[in-house]
Amino acid sequence: MEFLGLIGYGIAAIAYLVFFLLLMVARQKTFASQLVIYACLTTLLSVAVCALQVYQSFSLQLTFIFEAIKIAFWSLLFISVNTGLQSFGQFIANQQVKKYLLIWLGLSVFGAFSVWVLQKYEWLFIVLLALNLFALVNLEQVFRNHQQQLRWALWPLTIGLGCLFIFDFVMYSQASMINRLDFDFWYARGFIAAAVMPLLLLSSKRLKDCSPDLFISRDVVFYSSMIVFSGIYLLILAFSGYLIRYIGGQWSDMLSTVFMVLGLLALVGLLIANSLRAKIKVFIGKHFFANKYDYRVEWLKLIAAIEKDDSNNLCVSACKAMGECLQVNYCAFIKVNGSELNIIYQGELNLSEQVLSQLKAIHKYSEKQQWIIDVREYERYPQRYPNLIIESALLLNSHIDLIVPTYSQQQLTGYFVLPGPQEKPMLNWEDRDFLFAVSKQLGNYLSLQNAQVKLAESQQFSVFHRMSAFVLHDLKNIQAQLSLITKNANQHQHNPEFVADVFSTVESASERLNKVVVQLRKKGKEAPKDNKTEINVGELISKSVDICNQDNPQVICSCDEKVLILVEQERLLNVFIHLIQNAQQACKHDGWVKVNGNIGINGLIITIEDNGQGMSSEFINEQLFKPFSTTKGNAGMGIGVFEAKQFIEEMHGQISVESTVGKGSLFTIKLPLGEVSKESE
Repeated sequence: MEFLGLIGYGIAAIAYLVFFLLLMVARQKTFASQLVIYACLTTLLSVAVCALQVYQSFSLQLTFIFEAIKIAFWSLLFISVNTGLQSFGQFIANQQVKKYLLIWLGLSVFGAFSVWVLQKYEWLFIVLLALNLFALVNLEQVFRNHQQQLRWALWPLTIGLGCLFIFDFVMYSQASMINRLDFDFWYARGFIAAAVMPLLLLSSKRLKDCSPDLFISRDVVFYSSMIVFSGIYLLILAFSGYLIRYIGGQWSDMLSTVFMVLGLLALVGLLIANSLRAKIKVFIGKHFFANKYDYRVEWLKLIAAIEKDDSNNLCVSACKAMGECLQVNYCAFIKVNGSELNIIYQGELNLSEQVLSQLKAIHKYSEKQQWIIDVREYERYPQRYPNLIIESALLLNSHIDLIVPTYSQQQLTGYFVLPGPQEKPMLNWEDRDFLFAVSKQLGNYLSLQNAQVKLAESQQFSVFHRMSAFVLHDLKNIQAQLSLITKNANQHQHNPEFVADVFSTVESASERLNKVVVQLRKKGKEAPKDNKTEINVGELISKSVDICNQDNPQVICSCDEKVLILVEQERLLNVFIHLIQNAQQACKHDGWVKVNGNIGINGLIITIEDNGQGMSSEFINEQLFKPFSTTKGNAGMGIGVFEAKQFIEEMHGQISVESTVGKGSLFTIKLPLGEVSKESE
């Protein structure tokens, strides 16, 4: 066997010497080609030292040193190709190169220490096993990272070095478990090294440029992770074999062998288990890789699809947006109404009674599972949908492949029913996540739009109610004027002045009713304002007092001077009447109400004072001047003071209130001098 080993290593040394000379003659200028030369040189030195060791029978420690150097150069070559390094400066500055050199140096020092100081060869074998594992992982990434047009140049290199590293990996795994090197393997590796040299030579001739743009696919990460997982598993087996040998005594060899075989069988079983492979692939895709979908782009596309649709039906817009996201032409929407399903929109899909019955079964399942139903997947793998029983053929014949639930505020609101994309026979986990995100956004869109429709309807009713309140308030004032006529008709019907006043009052009521009619025709828009006329404020106050004095308590009026003001007479009269009536209603029958109008320093000042029940400061500050706030309960509309404040401020005046609960209130109206003129009696 030693003679065969010498022949094998000798042939390998000659082969790699020829390989080295050919590389030196070709002398390609790329940095990767230079690293190939260095890696070839270290491989030549390694097999030459192995041949010399077999011939001279000296310690294997020297050969292991060259083995570690050889692995380092090939690994550095793989790293440089993976990262696209183009020069020695980039090579020195690269972080991956630095990390690998640091790890390699640490493992090498630990291996040397374990042999020369601790005399533990099994640790050295584990170090070489780890270095070979790292080289295998990087070699696999070199092949998978490159585009298809460059793989034809890399596959001979991948196969050749892969065979070499895998052979060494198995050899060192066995050595670490049984604590000695199997020399049958050791002598055979020379022939293997010689046999793979032509493959390396072929790749070196094809490899003109090792710096194309790289695309790291998910499969690369997945298969590399599986290799790392396998290597770590074998390292654990090696360490466990060492412990068995350390503890087992004379049975240690047999126990190590049995443990290795059982461990390898368990590893193979785990690697070929589809469920485990699928879970690992999903885990890697979710946590170690960028998403297949650019959600920023998809979000903008979804918004554009919703905006460009001119349909007045919200569900139609949502269905078209969902269809565009999946690039399908048909989509239907079914609304969940308790336990019932209502077809809101079906487009060109045929949602017959039979189909609807199947969807009801899916609804019961989805309420519990909250899962997208892929009918194509169900037909092939029904076990993935436990406790779901449907007629998949019926749905597929109706072009229904996907049933996507949509939620709003964590409540199931409906389903999008649509065919699946033709290029995807089944959905994967990422497609499902994407569809859930789209359906969630569309569910919120539908919920928001429905809420806006209801809000608009509520606002329309609110406008109508406010308009009704203002109309009723005007009618109440007109009714008060007309009731004054009926009360005094029997006593003063033969009085010419009373008759004239009646006609004047009826005319005023008619004008105000015409304004109400105009306001109703304009659907609550503000009615045209009266033209301002110059009136005597004292006479207007006296008129309002006469109207209000038909009720108790009687109003005391004091307005000595003749004050002329340019104002809308009817509106100001309404303000006076309303404020005086409020004061009367706040008082008892034996109470009093006083109205005063005088010229002050800053303009006309009108006060309305009573000794009624008063108002709290909180009510004055927060509710008094707001519409529909009143202290009268159902007897008042709560808009009189609001209208008074609006009118006074339109005249650039001010209205203020002082009140004490249980003692009374004082309303003060101030109008600027610019609106006022004074004439002597």
